[in-house]
Amino acid sequence: MAGTPKPFARRRFLGTAGLSLGAAALAQAFPAAAARCGVTGQTTAGPFYVANAPAGVAINRLGARGTPMRIGGTVLSGDGLRPMAGVVVEIWHCDAAGDYHPDGSGDISGYPPEAVNLRGLAQSDGEGRFAFDSIVPGHYGNRRRHIHWKFAAEGHRPLTTQSYWLDERGSARERFDFVDRNVEACRWVRFETGADGVVSGQFDVVLEALG
Repeated sequence: MAGTPKPFARRRFLGTAGLSLGAAALAQAFPAAAARCGVTGQTTAGPFYVANAPAGVAINRLGARGTPMRIGGTVLSGDGLRPMAGVVVEIWHCDAAGDYHPDGSGDISGYPPEAVNLRGLAQSDGEGRFAFDSIVPGHYGNRRRHIHWKFAAEGHRPLTTQSYWLDERGSARERFDFVDRNVEACRWVRFETGADGVVSGQFDVVLEALG
C-alpha cells in the first residue's frame, strides 16, 4: 500500500519509552475509551502527505512558534478492548499559520531537513500507548482544526484518518468543511490547557482486524 511505513526491522522507531516526560505522563493519564465508537473511521491523507517521515515524538524540530501541545492515546484491536503494542503511528499537521512543512507530497528524501517539520513517527508501547509533543495547528481555508494520522499493524487494516477539536463540533467551521463528513464521536478530541500552558488531548484508536 502506497505510503505505508517501512517494516519495523528497516527503521528505528520510538515508543513511549522515548517520549518527553510530559508526553509520557499524558499517555499514562488517560484510559482507553474508544471501544464505544467501534473501528476508527478512515479518511483522506490530503495533499500534504510525505512518506517516510522522521522517527521521533518531539515533532516541532524547527521550533515553530505556537501554543505547545501534547496529543496521546492508545491503539486497540477490533473489539476496542485489547491494547496493541508495536503499532506504527504517524502524525502530521500544519503550523499555527495553517502551512505544512513541506507544503507538498512525495517522499521525505525529496526535501532538505530544514523544510521538514511537524511530522513524526513512533511505535506504540507494550500497553498500546503513544504520545507526541508539538504545537497547536492553525486553520486554513474552510478546514476545521485537525491532525492527520496513519496507523499500521500486522493483521490489521491500515488506517489513515484525521482527528478534530471537540470545541469546533457543531460550529460554522464544521458545517462548511466538506472534507471528512459524519465524523464519529471518538475523533473529536477534548483538549485542556494545563498549568504549564501545554494544551493536552487524548485520541484513542481502534484498528480493524483482518480475517
